Amino acid sequence: MGDLHNEPSSEVPTEPHSLSEIDARLRSFREEKEMHEAAATANSAVHLDDLVVPKDKDIRILMRPLTRARSVSPGNLDNCEWVQLMAEVAEPNQPEQKVLAVTQTDRDIKFSVRIPGERLENRPPLWCELYYDPASDNQIFLNCSDLPLKLSRVSQQTVSSPGVEHIVNPRMTKKLEPGTWRIKVLDINVIDFRIVEKRPTIRRISVEASSSSSSSSSWLDTINSSGKRIFTAEDSDSNPEKRHRAEGSTAGTEDGVVMFMRPGTAEDPLVFPLPTENKGREIMSTNGNPLIDMEDGTTVEVPGGEVYTIKKVDLIASTSLSAVARAEFSKVPDSIITVKVLKTSLRQRGFNAPRPQDEERTLLRQSETWLREFLNHEQLNHKSIPRLFGGDGRYLSLYMEHIEAKDLTSRGCWQNPQTTMFTGDRTDAERILRDISGALDYIHAQSLVHNDIKPGNIMYNRERGAVLCDFGMSFDKTAHQGSIGGTPYYIGPEYLGQKLRGAPGDVWALGVTMLYVLGKIGLPDARGDRRHPRQLYWQIRDLNAPAHAQRTQPGYDELTAAQKMHIWLGEVNDAARRLNRKDVLERLVVGMLELKPKERITMKRVVETLAKVPARTEG
Repeated sequence: MGDLHNEPSSEVPTEPHSLSEIDARLRSFREEKEMHEAAATANSAVHLDDLVVPKDKDIRILMRPLTRARSVSPGNLDNCEWVQLMAEVAEPNQPEQKVLAVTQTDRDIKFSVRIPGERLENRPPLWCELYYDPASDNQIFLNCSDLPLKLSRVSQQTVSSPGVEHIVNPRMTKKLEPGTWRIKVLDINVIDFRIVEKRPTIRRISVEASSSSSSSSSWLDTINSSGKRIFTAEDSDSNPEKRHRAEGSTAGTEDGVVMFMRPGTAEDPLVFPLPTENKGREIMSTNGNPLIDMEDGTTVEVPGGEVYTIKKVDLIASTSLSAVARAEFSKVPDSIITVKVLKTSLRQRGFNAPRPQDEERTLLRQSETWLREFLNHEQLNHKSIPRLFGGDGRYLSLYMEHIEAKDLTSRGCWQNPQTTMFTGDRTDAERILRDISGALDYIHAQSLVHNDIKPGNIMYNRERGAVLCDFGMSFDKTAHQGSIGGTPYYIGPEYLGQKLRGAPGDVWALGVTMLYVLGKIGLPDARGDRRHPRQLYWQIRDLNAPAHAQRTQPGYDELTAAQKMHIWLGEVNDAARRLNRKDVLERLVVGMLELKPKERITMKRVVETLAKVPARTEG
């Protein structure tokens, strides 16, 4: 992700400078000079909306400082640089405009702007972040400063006169549409920035996929609502031949065409034939997340520095948080991969009329989840962890090794639908413990914590063995993890009162999972079903909340979350007492379920113990 950050200058040391320090200072002076030049021309500059952005770049933000203070510099960021751009309609002898261009790479979910305070201007520090929306051209502005910030649209008619002001309080958000915006701190103009539309993806819909689904028109109607033309001047609708083609064509009947949807209407597209032998339709789209909206058999071509394609085979699962599908990936030819895409819209997650602030917070939270999962999973290489081939922060997507197996909650495969008990045998239980304890020991050795160990995140078949999935809640061991979610039945008892999460919590969660795998309890998650005869469910976030606050919540049933968890811990303790301590495997599970985290067995110890025991073979 990008991060624009310069610390205030410090005192000049008296010792001789090293060559690297001299080079850094020269670079700093050059940056300061460029900033001064940009600020000096701000008042007479061409409006940012009028600047022509190169179409072969993924530039998403243009910035222009409005203060002479040394405040904005790209530093050594690969996605941020000073550029010279021309106006769309330039006057004779009009110079190029120097602005700061921010490119969104496939690893970027946001761009941070940090501007230190200036005593001469009596201006406090500015810190804000712009999160990219994977489903639109919009960006979400987050005020990370200690003071309210003023945001306003800059009129294209008069650059110096902003439009209606929006006050964004600390830690609050504001959705921003493409166009030029101005940030004020204490009524001081600090910076102008333009939100640039992203480059469209291309969807290739085969005839088979098009004819097999009647829902394609539902998303065709929303394509390219950005209000900006995505074709060049020579492709305008003034051409009578192209105009005639547009009027005589419909989305449902054209094969082998590119359709440019006009802003504000999807019923009058510009349609152009394609020089292709493959029958189907190609649609350029900037609205909606194409990797969530795509149908079976559809190919999406993703633009950027390294163009790639994803062809959806079929859907594996879709939850309120993500969609997972099998697909073909051009970077891993001749194979099937798993694509996981995080959902950012509450409407995608089943909410009919979400509040704007809730929608914006969801986007921020899911973006940070994607980044955490991508960075943590990227560094892992273990036989019981799916290989990560890549990811794309522009769409919050992850491209992983496909595991041809079901998870341990799969009804009719590993879970009895009537009893919710595990249907595998003792050999399966031992294989699962060996594989997952090995994966967890490896993860903990990388200073990571998985944070969401449960049967639903363990894929298993008897040929491949057990594979640990989903690193969306993983964290560095040293990070504060008290606010991280999870599933309540697998949270360690140390979270009550102390909010402790960490490697011992992973061990506890695997212990509860093994109670299910050993047939000592039914699937814990099933207890959350209202139809369960012994229904028991609570929210993790309520465990350390005051009782009086919980009593006012909808659905309160006379028991606090802590009381419910104590009931559950009692059931886990009863099941642990039924384990045979003379059996090596069951004795290890007893050690995982020690109430005190410091006395709990480690994964390293589990792996070492199992290494001394010959592995069971089927039959």
